[in-house]
Amino acid sequence: MIQICPSEVSFPLSLIFKKCFESGSFPSEWKKANVQPIHKKNSRQCKSNYRPISLLPIFSKIFEKLIFDKMYTFFTQNELLSKNQSGFRPGDSTINQLLAITTEIYKAFDKYQETRAVFLDISKAFDKVWHEGLCFKLKQNGIDGNLLNMLRDFLSNRKQRVVLNGVESDWENIYAGVPQGSVLGPLLFLVYINDLTDNISANMKLFADDSSLFIKVRNVEDAQSILMTDLEKITQWANQWKMQFNPDITKQAIEIVFSSKYNKPNHPLLSFNGIPVARNDSTEHLGMHLDEKLSFKKHISEAIIKAKNGISLLKFLAKYLTREKLDLAYKLHVRPHLEYGDVIFHERSTDLMNLLENVQKQAALIVAGCWQGTNILKLYKELGWESLSERRKFHRLTLYYKILNRKTPQYLLDLVLHSTPNGTNRYKNTFFPYCFTQWQDININIKLSPSVESFKHNYIKIMRPPKTKLFGINDRQGLRLLTRLRVDFSDLRQHRYNHHFNCLNATCRCLTENETSEHFLIRCPRFSLHRFTLFGNIAPVAPDIIVLTDDQLSSILLFGSPTFNDITNKIILTSTIHFIKITGRFNKIEAYTQ
Repeated sequence: MIQICPSEVSFPLSLIFKKCFESGSFPSEWKKANVQPIHKKNSRQCKSNYRPISLLPIFSKIFEKLIFDKMYTFFTQNELLSKNQSGFRPGDSTINQLLAITTEIYKAFDKYQETRAVFLDISKAFDKVWHEGLCFKLKQNGIDGNLLNMLRDFLSNRKQRVVLNGVESDWENIYAGVPQGSVLGPLLFLVYINDLTDNISANMKLFADDSSLFIKVRNVEDAQSILMTDLEKITQWANQWKMQFNPDITKQAIEIVFSSKYNKPNHPLLSFNGIPVARNDSTEHLGMHLDEKLSFKKHISEAIIKAKNGISLLKFLAKYLTREKLDLAYKLHVRPHLEYGDVIFHERSTDLMNLLENVQKQAALIVAGCWQGTNILKLYKELGWESLSERRKFHRLTLYYKILNRKTPQYLLDLVLHSTPNGTNRYKNTFFPYCFTQWQDININIKLSPSVESFKHNYIKIMRPPKTKLFGINDRQGLRLLTRLRVDFSDLRQHRYNHHFNCLNATCRCLTENETSEHFLIRCPRFSLHRFTLFGNIAPVAPDIIVLTDDQLSSILLFGSPTFNDITNKIILTSTIHFIKITGRFNKIEAYTQ
C-alpha cells in the first residue's frame, strides 16, 4: 500500500513523525507486538528453545529507521561504539570476527605459543535490558532532550501477545528488554553492553550478546591471573546492569586451550559466577566449530551432515523439478552449508576438502541426471559450476579485496601483511599469508576493479566454465538422456566400457564399429529410419548441417551451435531428444557379457 500510494501516505506520516519528535513521545499503537516463536535448536517441545521475534507495525519500523540512521551515524562519527563489537555493524560479520580470532591463534601456533579462550553466554540478553539503565547510558553517550524522551517512551508501556497458527494469547505488558524484530532494538542493545569491554586486560570480542575472551599464554600463572580478574570484572558488570552470564551449571562458560603442542602444560581451571568453567576440546562459536588445534574436522563433518540432508531432498525433487530449479535449490539450500567459514578453513586439509567436493559432486549428478562415475570436469562444465576449491579461493580474494579497499572494519586491515610471509607451512596457508601470495598473480585490471561487484564479475569470468545451454527445453527425462551423451557416460557400449561398467567390449550390436555417441547419432544402421525423421525435422531450420563432418554434426546435435539462434538450437536439441527416445536404445540398461 505504501509503495502504491507513496505521496498520499508520506505527508500524513511526516506530520506524525514531526509530532513525535516535538512531543518526545511514541505512538502507543506502534508499541504492540505480535510475537512469532522461531525454533532455534534441540527439542521443539521446550519453550526455551524458541526465539521470540516481534512483528511490529510497518509505519513504526519506517520511523525507527529514520531514528536509527541518525543515531548510528552520530555514534560512529564520534567513535562511541566499541571496536570489539561486530554485531549489527554494517560492513562487519561473524566471518570477519572469526577470521580475526583464528588469525591470532595461528600466529601463536607459529611461535609455539598457546591461546586460552573463554566463551560466555548472556542469558536472554535482549529480554533482560534494564530500561532505566539503558536511558542512563544513552544520556552518557550524548542522546538527550526530546530524542531521549521519545526513546524512553519507545521502551515503556510496550505490550505483546503470542500469535501461533492463527491463535492469539492475551496482551501482556513488557517491563524490560528491547524488542527483537524492531529496527532500533539491536542498536539500543549495543549501547547497553558497550562498556562491557572496559578495563578488560585480555582480548575481548563481542558479536551482539556472544562474548569471548582470548589471551596468548606466555606465562601460565600470569594468564590465569588475568583471566580470573577479567571474569570477576564481567561478573561485577553483570550484577550492576541486571544481566546474567551463564547463570547455572547447565549453561557453563566454556574454555578451550588452543595449542599445536602434543604435550600441553597444566593450566589451572577457571571459575565464573561461582561455577567452574568447563574445559572442552571444541565449541561452536558464531556458527563455526572451533577445536583446540583448529583442524575444523568437526565443523566440516557437521556441515556435511546438514548438506546431505539437502541432498536427500534434491533426490526427491529431481522427479518433479527442472534442472534450472534443482540448480537453484542446491545453491540456496545445500551449498551454503559447505561454504560457511570457507575463507578460514580453505587449504586446511586435502582429505577434508575432498569430502566437501564429493558432496557437491553428488548434487551435480542429481541436478544433471547423470550416473556415479561421470567425469567431474565434464559434469561441472555441463552445469556451469566451478569446484568448491576454486570458490573458496574466490571468496578469500574477494574478502581480501574488501579489506584492502577499506570495506571491512579496521581490525582486519591491521592484520594485512606487507612483506612475504615467513613461518611454517601451516601458517602460510592461512588467510592473510595465502592472500598476500595469491594477490600477486591476479590480473592488474581485476585488482583495480572499482567496486566489489565488478571485482566479483571480472574474477568469475575467468573462473567459471560457461554453462552448456538448454535453450528452454523442460523435458526432464529427455534432458537426462541427452546430458549423459554430452558427458560421455551413458548406456552406449563405448561409455560403459571406458568406465569399466559391466561391459567387456565397446563394439556396437551392429558389429560395424564401437558404439560411441557419434556412431549412435550418425552412423548406426539399426536406427536409419529414426535418423531419417531426425534430419527431416532439422532440415527446415538448418538445411546446411548435413554437409558437415560426422564429428561436427554430432556436436551440433548434442550441444547446438553458436552460429544458430536460440529458436533453431531448441528445435535441433528437441529433435535429438525425440530421436534418442524413439530409438528405444535407453529404455532399459542392456546386460553385456560378451
